[in-house]
Amino acid sequence: MSILRPQQIKNGILFVGIFLFVLGVFVIWRMIFVPTHIAEDPAFVAAPVMRVGVAHPLLANLIHEIGGSYVQVISMKEPGTSLEDTTDMCHEAVVFFGLNTTTDGWIKEVCGSGNDKTAVLFLDTYGGLNQGETSVASSSDSFSKNGGGYYWLTVQGGKNIARAIAKVLSEIDPVHKVTYLDAAYTVAYQLDDLYGSIKDKIYNLKSAPILVWGEGWQGIVQEYEGTIKQTIPVPQNDQERKTTIEHIAADLQKNPRTIIIGDTTLPFEEIKKLYRDGGRRMVILDPWGTFSDIWPYKVFVQQNLLRITQAL
Repeated sequence: MSILRPQQIKNGILFVGIFLFVLGVFVIWRMIFVPTHIAEDPAFVAAPVMRVGVAHPLLANLIHEIGGSYVQVISMKEPGTSLEDTTDMCHEAVVFFGLNTTTDGWIKEVCGSGNDKTAVLFLDTYGGLNQGETSVASSSDSFSKNGGGYYWLTVQGGKNIARAIAKVLSEIDPVHKVTYLDAAYTVAYQLDDLYGSIKDKIYNLKSAPILVWGEGWQGIVQEYEGTIKQTIPVPQNDQERKTTIEHIAADLQKNPRTIIIGDTTLPFEEIKKLYRDGGRRMVILDPWGTFSDIWPYKVFVQQNLLRITQAL
Protein backbone atom coordinates (compact mmCIF):
# COMPACT_ATOMS: atom_id res chain seq x y z
CA MET A 1 0.00 0.00 0.00
CA SER A 2 1.54 3.31 -1.17
CA ILE A 3 1.55 6.41 1.02
CA LEU A 4 1.00 9.87 -0.50
CA ARG A 5 3.96 12.11 -0.14
CA PRO A 6 3.53 15.61 1.33
CA GLN A 7 4.29 17.18 -2.05
CA GLN A 8 1.52 15.14 -3.76
CA ILE A 9 -0.96 16.23 -1.12
CA LYS A 10 -0.01 19.89 -1.64
CA ASN A 11 -0.40 19.52 -5.42
CA GLY A 12 -3.88 17.98 -4.99
CA ILE A 13 -5.00 20.77 -2.66
CA LEU A 14 -3.62 23.37 -5.08
CA PHE A 15 -5.52 21.81 -8.03
CA VAL A 16 -8.82 21.77 -6.13
CA GLY A 17 -8.28 25.36 -5.03
CA ILE A 18 -7.58 26.57 -8.57
CA PHE A 19 -10.69 24.73 -9.87
CA LEU A 20 -12.95 26.32 -7.22
CA PHE A 21 -11.45 29.75 -7.87
CA VAL A 22 -12.10 29.52 -11.64
CA LEU A 23 -15.64 28.27 -11.04
CA GLY A 24 -16.34 31.16 -8.66
CA VAL A 25 -15.00 33.73 -11.15
CA PHE A 26 -17.24 32.26 -13.91
CA VAL A 27 -20.36 32.40 -11.71
CA ILE A 28 -19.68 36.03 -10.71
CA TRP A 29 -18.96 37.03 -14.34
CA ARG A 30 -22.21 35.45 -15.54
CA MET A 31 -24.24 37.22 -12.86
CA ILE A 32 -22.73 40.61 -13.70
CA PHE A 33 -22.27 40.57 -17.47
CA VAL A 34 -24.92 38.20 -18.94
CA PRO A 35 -28.21 40.12 -19.39
CA THR A 36 -31.09 38.59 -17.49
CA HIS A 37 -33.46 39.25 -20.40
CA ILE A 38 -31.63 36.64 -22.46
CA ALA A 39 -33.96 34.05 -20.95
CA GLU A 40 -36.80 35.69 -22.83
CA ASP A 41 -35.16 35.05 -26.19
CA PRO A 42 -37.05 32.25 -28.03
CA ALA A 43 -33.71 30.71 -28.98
CA PHE A 44 -32.90 30.06 -25.30
CA VAL A 45 -36.22 28.74 -24.04
CA ALA A 46 -38.55 25.96 -25.01
CA ALA A 47 -41.37 27.18 -27.23
CA PRO A 48 -44.85 26.96 -25.73
CA VAL A 49 -46.94 24.18 -27.23
CA MET A 50 -49.72 25.37 -29.54
CA ARG A 51 -53.11 23.85 -28.85
CA VAL A 52 -54.93 23.14 -32.10
CA GLY A 53 -58.53 21.93 -32.32
CA VAL A 54 -59.90 19.46 -34.89
CA ALA A 55 -63.06 17.41 -35.29
CA HIS A 56 -61.67 14.53 -37.37
CA PRO A 57 -58.87 12.03 -36.62
CA LEU A 58 -57.44 12.34 -40.15
CA LEU A 59 -56.78 16.06 -39.52
CA ALA A 60 -55.33 15.40 -36.07
CA ASN A 61 -52.80 13.03 -37.57
CA LEU A 62 -51.82 15.43 -40.34
CA ILE A 63 -51.33 18.31 -37.89
CA HIS A 64 -49.09 16.07 -35.78
CA GLU A 65 -47.05 15.27 -38.89
CA ILE A 66 -46.55 18.97 -39.67
CA GLY A 67 -46.39 20.48 -36.19
CA GLY A 68 -44.49 17.73 -34.42
CA SER A 69 -43.68 18.43 -30.77
CA TYR A 70 -44.69 22.09 -31.14
CA VAL A 71 -48.41 21.33 -31.26
CA GLN A 72 -50.95 19.62 -29.08
CA VAL A 73 -54.10 18.52 -30.88
CA ILE A 74 -57.47 18.73 -29.17
CA SER A 75 -59.87 16.31 -30.86
CA MET A 76 -63.48 17.38 -30.46
CA LYS A 77 -66.83 15.99 -31.46
CA GLU A 78 -70.02 17.68 -32.48
CA PRO A 79 -72.15 18.71 -29.50
CA GLY A 80 -74.45 15.88 -28.47
CA THR A 81 -72.02 13.13 -29.48
CA SER A 82 -69.62 13.48 -26.56
CA LEU A 83 -69.82 13.95 -22.81
CA GLU A 84 -66.90 16.35 -22.94
CA ASP A 85 -67.55 20.06 -22.60
CA THR A 86 -66.98 20.97 -26.22
CA THR A 87 -67.15 24.71 -25.66
CA ASP A 88 -64.44 24.73 -22.99
CA MET A 89 -62.21 22.51 -25.13
CA CYS A 90 -62.65 24.80 -28.09
CA HIS A 91 -61.61 27.86 -26.16
CA GLU A 92 -58.39 26.16 -25.11
CA ALA A 93 -57.21 26.11 -28.75
CA VAL A 94 -55.61 29.01 -30.61
CA VAL A 95 -56.99 27.77 -33.93
CA PHE A 96 -59.65 25.27 -34.91
CA PHE A 97 -59.58 23.46 -38.27
CA GLY A 98 -62.70 22.17 -40.01
CA LEU A 99 -62.98 20.40 -43.36
CA ASN A 100 -65.96 22.37 -44.65
CA THR A 101 -68.99 24.27 -43.42
CA THR A 102 -71.36 21.46 -44.44
CA THR A 103 -69.96 18.91 -42.00
CA ASP A 104 -68.25 21.20 -39.52
CA GLY A 105 -70.42 24.32 -39.47
CA TRP A 106 -71.16 23.67 -35.80
CA ILE A 107 -67.52 24.59 -35.05
CA LYS A 108 -68.18 28.22 -35.92
CA GLU A 109 -71.26 28.31 -33.72
CA VAL A 110 -69.48 26.76 -30.73
CA CYS A 111 -65.98 28.18 -31.10
CA GLY A 112 -66.64 31.48 -32.80
CA SER A 113 -69.12 32.98 -30.39
CA GLY A 114 -67.75 35.27 -27.72
CA ASN A 115 -64.20 34.07 -28.12
CA ASP A 116 -61.56 36.41 -29.56
CA LYS A 117 -58.68 33.96 -29.16
CA THR A 118 -59.71 31.03 -31.34
CA ALA A 119 -59.59 31.36 -35.13
CA VAL A 120 -62.03 29.04 -36.90
CA LEU A 121 -60.77 27.97 -40.33
CA PHE A 122 -62.47 25.78 -42.92
CA LEU A 123 -59.84 24.19 -45.11
CA ASP A 124 -61.94 23.80 -48.26
CA THR A 125 -61.80 27.54 -48.95
CA TYR A 126 -58.88 28.65 -46.82
CA GLY A 127 -57.19 31.78 -48.09
CA GLY A 128 -55.45 33.34 -45.10
CA LEU A 129 -55.47 33.64 -41.34
CA ASN A 130 -57.31 36.75 -40.14
CA GLN A 131 -57.62 38.14 -36.65
CA GLY A 132 -60.07 36.31 -34.42
CA GLU A 133 -62.98 34.38 -35.85
CA THR A 134 -63.07 33.72 -39.58
CA SER A 135 -64.62 31.22 -41.92
CA VAL A 136 -61.82 31.74 -44.47
CA ALA A 137 -61.01 34.14 -47.18
CA SER A 138 -61.21 34.04 -50.91
CA SER A 139 -63.01 31.54 -53.09
CA SER A 140 -60.19 31.81 -55.64
CA ASP A 141 -58.08 29.70 -53.29
CA SER A 142 -60.78 27.08 -52.90
CA PHE A 143 -59.63 23.48 -52.78
CA SER A 144 -63.05 22.33 -53.87
CA LYS A 145 -62.84 23.76 -57.38
CA ASN A 146 -64.06 20.58 -59.07
CA GLY A 147 -67.36 20.24 -57.34
CA GLY A 148 -66.25 20.11 -53.73
CA GLY A 149 -67.26 17.24 -51.55
CA TYR A 150 -64.61 14.91 -50.17
CA TYR A 151 -61.67 16.90 -51.54
CA TRP A 152 -59.37 15.57 -48.79
CA LEU A 153 -59.45 12.11 -50.42
CA THR A 154 -57.54 13.40 -53.44
CA VAL A 155 -53.78 13.78 -53.79
CA GLN A 156 -54.02 17.46 -54.73
CA GLY A 157 -56.49 18.16 -51.94
CA GLY A 158 -54.15 16.56 -49.41
CA LYS A 159 -51.22 18.66 -50.61
CA ASN A 160 -53.30 21.83 -50.34
CA ILE A 161 -54.42 20.96 -46.81
CA ALA A 162 -50.84 20.30 -45.70
CA ARG A 163 -49.66 23.65 -47.08
CA ALA A 164 -52.57 25.52 -45.47
CA ILE A 165 -51.93 23.96 -42.06
CA ALA A 166 -48.22 24.79 -42.30
CA LYS A 167 -49.07 28.37 -43.27
CA VAL A 168 -51.38 28.83 -40.29
CA LEU A 169 -48.95 27.31 -37.81
CA SER A 170 -46.17 29.51 -39.23
CA GLU A 171 -48.22 32.66 -38.76
CA ILE A 172 -48.96 31.76 -35.16
CA ASP A 173 -45.42 30.51 -34.42
CA PRO A 174 -42.99 32.13 -36.90
CA VAL A 175 -39.95 30.89 -34.92
CA HIS A 176 -40.54 27.39 -36.28
CA LYS A 177 -41.82 28.37 -39.71
CA VAL A 178 -39.10 26.43 -41.55
CA THR A 179 -39.96 23.27 -39.60
CA TYR A 180 -43.65 23.50 -40.50
CA LEU A 181 -43.06 24.28 -44.17
CA ASP A 182 -40.50 21.50 -44.51
CA ALA A 183 -42.92 19.03 -42.98
CA ALA A 184 -45.68 20.12 -45.37
CA TYR A 185 -43.26 19.69 -48.27
CA THR A 186 -42.51 16.15 -47.07
CA VAL A 187 -46.23 15.34 -46.97
CA ALA A 188 -46.68 16.74 -50.50
CA TYR A 189 -43.69 14.73 -51.74
CA GLN A 190 -45.13 11.54 -50.22
CA LEU A 191 -48.50 12.15 -51.87
CA ASP A 192 -46.86 12.82 -55.24
CA ASP A 193 -44.93 9.60 -54.87
CA LEU A 194 -48.17 7.78 -54.06
CA TYR A 195 -49.87 9.27 -57.11
CA GLY A 196 -46.97 8.20 -59.35
CA SER A 197 -47.37 4.60 -58.19
CA ILE A 198 -51.06 4.34 -59.13
CA LYS A 199 -51.67 6.95 -61.84
CA ASP A 200 -51.63 4.49 -64.74
CA LYS A 201 -54.43 2.48 -63.19
CA ILE A 202 -56.49 5.22 -61.56
CA TYR A 203 -56.91 7.00 -64.89
CA ASN A 204 -58.88 4.01 -66.19
CA LEU A 205 -61.74 5.78 -64.43
CA LYS A 206 -62.17 7.99 -67.50
CA SER A 207 -63.32 5.04 -69.59
CA ALA A 208 -65.83 3.60 -67.10
CA PRO A 209 -69.47 4.59 -66.52
CA ILE A 210 -69.66 5.83 -62.91
CA LEU A 211 -72.58 5.93 -60.53
CA VAL A 212 -72.13 7.65 -57.18
CA TRP A 213 -74.05 7.03 -53.97
CA GLY A 214 -75.00 10.42 -52.56
CA GLU A 215 -73.27 13.76 -52.97
CA GLY A 216 -69.63 14.67 -52.50
CA TRP A 217 -67.82 12.53 -55.07
CA GLN A 218 -67.57 15.02 -57.95
CA GLY A 219 -64.14 16.32 -56.96
CA ILE A 220 -62.38 12.96 -56.62
CA VAL A 221 -63.93 11.60 -59.85
CA GLN A 222 -62.98 14.68 -61.88
CA GLU A 223 -59.44 14.83 -60.49
CA TYR A 224 -58.79 11.47 -62.13
CA GLU A 225 -60.63 12.43 -65.34
CA GLY A 226 -63.72 10.33 -64.69
CA THR A 227 -67.27 11.37 -65.50
CA ILE A 228 -70.25 10.72 -63.26
CA LYS A 229 -73.06 9.12 -65.21
CA GLN A 230 -75.59 9.43 -62.41
CA THR A 231 -75.79 10.57 -58.79
CA ILE A 232 -78.04 8.29 -56.76
CA PRO A 233 -79.81 10.13 -53.92
CA VAL A 234 -79.49 8.38 -50.56
CA PRO A 235 -82.92 6.83 -49.83
CA GLN A 236 -84.98 8.41 -47.09
CA ASN A 237 -87.27 5.47 -46.32
CA ASP A 238 -87.53 1.69 -46.77
CA GLN A 239 -89.52 1.84 -50.02
CA GLU A 240 -87.06 4.27 -51.60
CA ARG A 241 -84.21 2.05 -50.46
CA LYS A 242 -85.74 -1.08 -52.02
CA THR A 243 -86.39 0.70 -55.33
CA THR A 244 -82.89 2.23 -55.40
CA ILE A 245 -81.16 -1.10 -54.74
CA GLU A 246 -83.16 -2.74 -57.54
CA HIS A 247 -82.22 0.10 -59.89
CA ILE A 248 -78.49 -0.23 -59.09
CA ALA A 249 -78.51 -4.00 -59.53
CA ALA A 250 -80.28 -3.69 -62.88
CA ASP A 251 -77.77 -1.07 -64.06
CA LEU A 252 -74.83 -3.29 -63.10
CA GLN A 253 -76.34 -6.27 -64.89
CA LYS A 254 -77.03 -4.23 -68.03
CA ASN A 255 -73.56 -2.66 -68.11
CA PRO A 256 -70.96 -4.75 -66.21
CA ARG A 257 -68.33 -2.01 -66.68
CA THR A 258 -70.27 0.36 -64.43
CA ILE A 259 -68.50 1.40 -61.24
CA ILE A 260 -70.41 2.54 -58.17
CA ILE A 261 -68.67 4.80 -55.66
CA GLY A 262 -70.12 5.40 -52.22
CA ASP A 263 -69.37 5.55 -48.52
CA THR A 264 -70.11 3.05 -45.76
CA THR A 265 -73.87 3.63 -46.17
CA LEU A 266 -73.82 2.01 -49.64
CA PRO A 267 -75.94 -1.21 -49.33
CA PHE A 268 -73.18 -3.45 -50.65
CA GLU A 269 -74.50 -6.83 -49.52
CA GLU A 270 -78.09 -6.11 -50.55
CA ILE A 271 -77.01 -5.20 -54.08
CA LYS A 272 -74.86 -8.33 -54.31
CA LYS A 273 -77.87 -10.49 -53.47
CA LEU A 274 -79.63 -9.17 -56.58
CA TYR A 275 -76.55 -9.16 -58.80
CA ARG A 276 -73.75 -11.37 -57.51
CA ASP A 277 -71.04 -10.14 -59.90
CA GLY A 278 -71.69 -6.51 -58.95
CA GLY A 279 -69.60 -6.79 -55.78
CA ARG A 280 -66.28 -6.27 -57.51
CA ARG A 281 -67.56 -3.08 -59.20
CA MET A 282 -68.70 -1.37 -56.02
CA VAL A 283 -66.19 0.94 -54.32
CA ILE A 284 -66.80 1.79 -50.68
CA LEU A 285 -64.60 4.72 -49.70
CA ASP A 286 -63.89 5.99 -46.21
CA PRO A 287 -64.07 9.79 -46.10
CA TRP A 288 -63.92 9.97 -42.29
CA GLY A 289 -61.29 7.35 -41.47
CA THR A 290 -63.73 5.00 -39.75
CA PHE A 291 -62.34 1.73 -41.16
CA SER A 292 -59.43 1.57 -38.73
CA ASP A 293 -57.41 3.43 -36.16
CA ILE A 294 -55.77 6.73 -37.14
CA TRP A 295 -53.42 6.27 -40.06
CA PRO A 296 -50.67 8.52 -41.31
CA TYR A 297 -52.45 10.82 -43.76
CA LYS A 298 -50.61 9.38 -46.77
CA VAL A 299 -51.85 5.90 -45.89
CA PHE A 300 -55.39 7.23 -45.43
CA VAL A 301 -55.37 8.64 -48.98
CA GLN A 302 -53.61 5.56 -50.34
CA GLN A 303 -56.15 3.10 -48.92
CA ASN A 304 -59.04 5.00 -50.46
CA LEU A 305 -57.40 5.24 -53.89
CA LEU A 306 -56.47 1.56 -53.83
CA ARG A 307 -60.13 0.69 -53.30
CA ILE A 308 -60.90 2.50 -56.57
CA THR A 309 -58.10 0.82 -58.53
CA GLN A 310 -59.26 -2.63 -57.35
CA ALA A 311 -62.55 -2.07 -59.17
CA LEU A 312 -60.93 -0.98 -62.46
